[in-house]
Amino acid sequence: MDIYDDKQQRWPTVLGSNSLYLIVLVLMIAISTTAFGLFMSENIDTERWLIATLIMEVVVIGIPPLIYLVVSRMDIRHVARMNGVGGMELLLVLGMAVFGYAIVTFINALWYTILSRIGNPVQPVFPSIKTGGQYVIAIIAMAVVPALVEEFLFRGVILRGYERFGALTAIVVSGVLFGLLHLNLVNLPAIIFLGIMISYVVVRTNSILSGVLYHFIQNFLSISFLFLQEFAQGYLGDGVAMQQNMESMPPELLATAMAVLGIIAFFCLGLFAACVASFHRITHGKERVRNLMLGEMKGLSIKDMLPAIASGVIVIAYLCIEVVAMVRGVQ
Repeated sequence: MDIYDDKQQRWPTVLGSNSLYLIVLVLMIAISTTAFGLFMSENIDTERWLIATLIMEVVVIGIPPLIYLVVSRMDIRHVARMNGVGGMELLLVLGMAVFGYAIVTFINALWYTILSRIGNPVQPVFPSIKTGGQYVIAIIAMAVVPALVEEFLFRGVILRGYERFGALTAIVVSGVLFGLLHLNLVNLPAIIFLGIMISYVVVRTNSILSGVLYHFIQNFLSISFLFLQEFAQGYLGDGVAMQQNMESMPPELLATAMAVLGIIAFFCLGLFAACVASFHRITHGKERVRNLMLGEMKGLSIKDMLPAIASGVIVIAYLCIEVVAMVRGVQ
């Protein structure tokens, strides 16, 4: 694996990446709890909810890493891998994202089934997307903007910080941190899998654009299925009972849904694996990891990891509260 030769280039550090992660995590919890709690009390409509989501993504997730890179006087384009990517590579990334969506869905369903054994897991609630205008706003607020700002944070900064330990460690750690930041127990394994795959394609192509595409496709498909579900329900009428989410399904229907998802995921897994194999082959030699800066030759200090430890405590506490609420939900 090649390493950059530019010894004077400044890179995000582990301490900087962990501190940035902690700041974003605290801001996200504080602002989302306050803002969305207020909005829900006012019965906010779909458009306002989506606009609030867009603003929070930009302010809480997009601006902090930008400030960090600017204040640290780093080359943003170089650090964030704002490089071009080949058409065939993008096509394979597209295939991985599309076929991988079925795998992500199956992981979600399987994990939900496991959680159901110990409690009553509650999936994230999104406002109904019933009109074409709402669908367009949702695509922008929940697919385009998150793909840009979240990739800038995780693959543009945090991945770079952990590259001091090599590509594999950086890919896994940034993917796990990506999943944990969503603070969603029900979707946690699937989001971690998604985060690792996105980090992988970014490192292999040496371009954040491939990660943005992968991320966008995943969110785009989720929003589109939600919209189609609302459209189908409106078309079929109120007399037809449609299951809005897994928690409302009876056990027999849930078992059938799991079987169908498993069959679909099995076939998509083969296509996904073919795309990954081809992608890995054509990107051979293109991957890049940063060189070590002065002062990184020594081992990692506890100071470097203190923000990560604090973040871990917060996330564990948050998820424990969710588990307690989940268990109490069946009592």
